[in-house]
Parts: sequence; structure tokens; C-alpha cells
Amino acid sequence: MSNKATTPTRAEDPVEASSPVQADAPLSSIFIVMTDAYEGQEDEFNDWYTNIHCHDTMRFKGSVAVQRWKLSRYQLRYNAAWFGPWQPWLCIYEVGDTQENINVHVRDTFTDRLPITSTQRCEAAEDFYYVPARPGKDAVKAFASRAGDLITIRMNAKSDKEAEFVRWYTENYLPRTLKLIGFKAGDLFRLADIQLIDGKAPFEFSAVYHIADPMVAVESLDSHLANTNTILDCPYVEPDSVRIACYSPITSRFTSQQAHNLPPVQRQLEDAFRKATKDRVHRQAAEGGFRIKGT
Repeated sequence: MSNKATTPTRAEDPVEASSPVQADAPLSSIFIVMTDAYEGQEDEFNDWYTNIHCHDTMRFKGSVAVQRWKLSRYQLRYNAAWFGPWQPWLCIYEVGDTQENINVHVRDTFTDRLPITSTQRCEAAEDFYYVPARPGKDAVKAFASRAGDLITIRMNAKSDKEAEFVRWYTENYLPRTLKLIGFKAGDLFRLADIQLIDGKAPFEFSAVYHIADPMVAVESLDSHLANTNTILDCPYVEPDSVRIACYSPITSRFTSQQAHNLPPVQRQLEDAFRKATKDRVHRQAAEGGFRIKGT
């Protein structure tokens, strides 16, 4: 598979304009990661993820920025059957060069350059790269992190209906949902053609929305879903695949530049967290979870 953007032009963007992606440019993406920890080890897991793992990955060539969220207290009530995914923590990496990011992950994961804590439930992890569903857009610009709360709508299109679904969502449904109270911006992403994980992703498409007020936005979306012609009755969507969740930030957006230029106090703090990290998981022990491609 190629890591090159295949379409040098872009569709019109109803949200905000972006520069065309050059045909020979590295493939940009957002890396959506869902995680869980073993019961009673959540604090150690989060210390590791925020203060070690995010720092390590931001020192990869091709990394741009990273931020972490947790499931919000505000979730769908009237449409609670569509809540999900269930993992409590969401991390979104902004990636400027997806192939290079994959290469370094394959080389370094489970080594001292990228240790993985044993507090993480590897079998519960989901790690997949997504690109804008509308061709010709840069993923980092399309995501346009605003560092606040998020709502994700994740789903699969019916077989052979992917093109119709993308057209319906981007031309009709995305502008409609962006008019809901509390919604600020958003875009639709699809699975990238290149991935770190061997295995089928549970969601082919993921819409990511930046919201101003989680309580208001979730209630607005809940009411909206009572109407017709929504994501729940779209003829191009597998109806049982739709999962919707709201997330609150637990870290600020952390950039590659920051990771490479930590002030001494932060560097000392990172070193202290590394020393405090207990057991690490080895690749062989995680084969049932991560399924990272071999070299």
C-alpha cells in the first residue's frame, strides 16, 4: 500500500478551507487510540500514558501533536443504546507522516524507546489511523484541534455504499449536525489504507466534533436523533454499527516541539515517572491485543 496522497485536489469544505494536499506529500492522519487499564491500576496507567508514552511518541519523526480525553459524564440518554465505544480513555495523535509513524512504532514498541506498561489491558486497545473522508484534505488541518470536549460518531457503511455514505454525510449530514447547539466544528474521517495493527477495525468511519458545552451539545444531539433522516436511519449505514460518545479532556494538546524541548523541571518529572513505572509488557505477552505488524 502507498503512503502517498492520491488526489491532489480537494472537495469544497463547508467547515473551513484547507490547502490542497500535494500528490507526493506524506500521508497525514489522525491516530485514534482507545484504551483501558486493569482495575485498581488506573492511576499508574494514566501517569505512564500522559507523562511517558505521549512524550515518547511525540519524539517520533512525523508526529505533530497528541491529546487525551476520558468519557464524559454527559452521554446520550434517550438514545443510550447507541453509546460507545466503551473504553474509558481516548487519545488522538495528529500525524504528519503516517508511514514513518508506523515504521517507528514497529521498530520501537516494547523496547526501551517505547515501553508499554503492564497496567494497560492490551486486548482492549484499539489503534487505527484515519484520514479525511473527503479526498485531498490534510488530516491535521481537518481535525483542527481546539483542545476542548469532543463528540465522536463512529460507524460502518453498508457494503458497496461507502461512496454514497461519504457524499451524504459530508454534503448533507455534516452541515446539519454542525448547526446543533453546542457544536463548533467537525469532520468525517475514514480508515487509512495503511495501518499499524493487523486485524479488522471495528469502525470504518469516525466523525469527530469539537463542542463548546458537553451537556448542551449532548442534549441537542439526543433530541436531534429523534428526527428522521439522521445517522440512525441512513440507508447507507449499517444500523447496528453506530456508536456515539462524548469525551472531556484530561490533558492539554502536547506537541512534538514541546517533547523535544522540555524545560529541565519537566524533564526531571518525566525521568521520575519512568523510574516509578513498574512492570512492562513484552511483545509476546501482548500478541492477543496489539497485533502490531512485524518488520
